[in-house]
Amino acid sequence: MDKYNATGRVKKAIDIILGLLFIALLGYSFTGAPFHEVAGIVFIAMTIIHNIINIKWYKAIKKGIYNRKRKITVAVNFALAADMVSILLTGIINSRYLFHTGIHMAGIGRIHAVLALAGFVLIAFHVLVHAFGRVQKKYKVLPAALVILISLLAVPMDVWMLPYVKRHFLTVEVDQETVISGESVDFNGRKILTVYFTRVGNTDFADGVDAVSGASLLLNEKKEFLGNSQVIGQMIRDAAGGDIVSINTKEHYPSSYSDTVSAASEEMGRQELPELVDMPENIDGYDVVFLVFPLWWDTIPKPVEAFLNRYDFSGKSVIPVVTHGGGGAGRSIKDIKAVCCGTVVEKPLEIYCGDIPYCREQVTEWLKGL
Repeated sequence: MDKYNATGRVKKAIDIILGLLFIALLGYSFTGAPFHEVAGIVFIAMTIIHNIINIKWYKAIKKGIYNRKRKITVAVNFALAADMVSILLTGIINSRYLFHTGIHMAGIGRIHAVLALAGFVLIAFHVLVHAFGRVQKKYKVLPAALVILISLLAVPMDVWMLPYVKRHFLTVEVDQETVISGESVDFNGRKILTVYFTRVGNTDFADGVDAVSGASLLLNEKKEFLGNSQVIGQMIRDAAGGDIVSINTKEHYPSSYSDTVSAASEEMGRQELPELVDMPENIDGYDVVFLVFPLWWDTIPKPVEAFLNRYDFSGKSVIPVVTHGGGGAGRSIKDIKAVCCGTVVEKPLEIYCGDIPYCREQVTEWLKGL
């Protein structure tokens, strides 16, 4: 009896940890990419342990009578198992920190997100089926109970999961002038240059490309693409004044965001700097350079490194602004300091991609504190 109770307690503990881990994984936008990958591996490992402990269920599959409830239960369990395997495989392919498989697949991030949301539904059903089985309730009340449970969880889970869903699935449309315009900040006569790098202007987009924040894209009122970093750069220029310049590459990146991620990875591996075009001859007349860029592979994109290598930053303040999907500034500041002779601000402004249309006030308050 003691052994049975101990096993039961272990099962319950593992189930609780699995539930909490899965919720944490769906909160990727808050927890960040490194935690997401580590927690994902722990979750899969504990899922394997969960299945080993419940091996008797598999041994009993061919035994007994299959009524409607049992058929649905088995179908859900196997669907959940297939979903977990698929989440693991797409997660490894999409990994930017723990694994570098060299496999490049378009749309793999969105597939991973769809599988995760499907897993949430299947896990909820799986838990309720077993909970009702233990208290011997009639199966017909299960759908109603599921609706009630999801309704009760709707508000907290909406707050937690909405950024995840928005990042991968929601097209973001903004009024460009309204988003960019706001309060001005006085920099006491210092000459300001805002420099940004974004996919827009460096990509020949195919028809049907989604403007989702996870792909670093928005749409303005004219249905034109805007880059995340472009919008932030325009906010800074509107607030601080001065000039604004975009970093432009001779060779353009692929239309697909996943393919761009792969191209960036290959660029990092080759340690080659892309050729820049349509850039100013020099930046000698500026005192402050705001450098706005997306976090690529935990650091600055190679075009940004090429820009830093191109000019003399002696006597200038370089102020990084990083847009990201959960990785913060990564190691970008360290890498900027390694190639830039100017004074690099240690604490950059970090803006989550989903917050960009609403961060003008945040940008203003940050500028006031410089």
